[in-house]
Amino acid sequence: MFVSQFRHISFRDSLRNRIQFSVILILIVSLVLIAGSTTWFNIRKYNQTQFRILEEKINSVYVELEHKLSFEERLSADWSTNKYDNLSQLLTKFSDVFYSDINLYDPHGNLLATSREQVFRLGLQSKKMDPLAYFKMNNEKLAQFVHRENINQLSYLSAYVPFLNSQGELLAYLNLPYFTKQKELQEDITTLTVAIVNIYVLLILLTIVFAVVISDQITKPLEMIQNRFRALKLGGKHEPIKYSKTDEIGRLVNEYNKMVLELENNIDLLAKSERESAWREMAKQVAHEIKNPLTPMRLSVQQLKRTWDDKKEDFDKYLNRVTETLLEQIDNLSTIAGEFSNFAKMPIAKIEKVSISEVLSASVALFNANEKITIEFNNQLSGKELVMADSDQLSRVFINILKNGIQAIPDDKEGKIVIGTQLKGKKVVIDITDNGKGVSEDIKDKLFAPNFTTKSGGMGLGLAIVKNILESVDGEINFSTELNKGSTFTVGLPVIEN
Repeated sequence: MFVSQFRHISFRDSLRNRIQFSVILILIVSLVLIAGSTTWFNIRKYNQTQFRILEEKINSVYVELEHKLSFEERLSADWSTNKYDNLSQLLTKFSDVFYSDINLYDPHGNLLATSREQVFRLGLQSKKMDPLAYFKMNNEKLAQFVHRENINQLSYLSAYVPFLNSQGELLAYLNLPYFTKQKELQEDITTLTVAIVNIYVLLILLTIVFAVVISDQITKPLEMIQNRFRALKLGGKHEPIKYSKTDEIGRLVNEYNKMVLELENNIDLLAKSERESAWREMAKQVAHEIKNPLTPMRLSVQQLKRTWDDKKEDFDKYLNRVTETLLEQIDNLSTIAGEFSNFAKMPIAKIEKVSISEVLSASVALFNANEKITIEFNNQLSGKELVMADSDQLSRVFINILKNGIQAIPDDKEGKIVIGTQLKGKKVVIDITDNGKGVSEDIKDKLFAPNFTTKSGGMGLGLAIVKNILESVDGEINFSTELNKGSTFTVGLPVIEN
């Protein structure tokens, strides 16, 4: 489960990733700060402990030396007693007792005696007192001074106190160099660091799981809202989001649900308005088209009445002329009514498996008798290609396109229609090319619109019906054109398996 959740972590800029990154970053920064501060605290505590040990040790050495030397008025390197041959021998004894090197410097900062003569004999350390320590002791009169000194690369603590006799006179400066156990300190710090890292590695893993789970809990409702927004479309069915919490996301969900309800209401109003507008436009077009033949019919009848009233001898001639005009205009009215009926109420399609080759061949055959037009049919299909459609409506599509192509050819030009078919993937493509006038730029966008026509007769519903039929079976129609050279209409239909 964790692995599948972890896969959600990516470098894409998203709210989920920002939450995960922020939580993990906070933990890592906390690890660094806590590890650093813990290490610093332990080093500081260790140093304080070493300072305290050194202070206690130098005080103990001072007390022991005080028993032996406090009655002296001055000290020299050749000091001796019955028990000790010189001052260095005394310091060596105390060094063995306190496990520490001991040095004595005279009031001028010169070495008097030491428990480790070889250090000075080999020149590893100067026989002069450390300048800073001497300045603190002699000039600032400090009762005690502890600081770090170095022998080459070796760093150590060094403590100084003024050694006074019983009269309070300065006899020497007592110095204890203390070599701390750096290796133990490093081991302690390493052990502590490893422990902290191990704990925090586990915490990081747990935090990653926690971050993934929390970010998913926060962003999942937002993703659901995003997907719903993406699915929003006019005319679609939109279910409200169910979210029971009353947090910020809950308020966002409530706003979305309100918007969906308002959108559906507005869609209904818009659809109703569009339908009413479309029917108003259609009614205007029908009224206009009906009015066109009615005008000559009215004039013809009025002329016939005047001829009758005037008792003209050629009344029969007028009657025949008017009759022909009326019949012609009545045919126009019938055509207009038929086109309007077909567009407004198309018959219910009978969708079935249809051989595209058979329907196209039958449609082409209807125009073969036209002597003014040469039809070239290049069929690259095997004849087994089937589409789901209504065969009558599909035939109507091809007849309409062929008819439009023929009508686009001027009378003074030898007409030619070229039909080509091919199979492209899972789609059959039919190209119908004419050598007519072509389509001008200003009317390209209106070609499939209802009521648009470039012909003097009809309502311009043919290509609108063609597009409607093709789209109802997941087909499509496009065209390309070149002015005064012709146009190519391309029909695409999805092919089904036999």
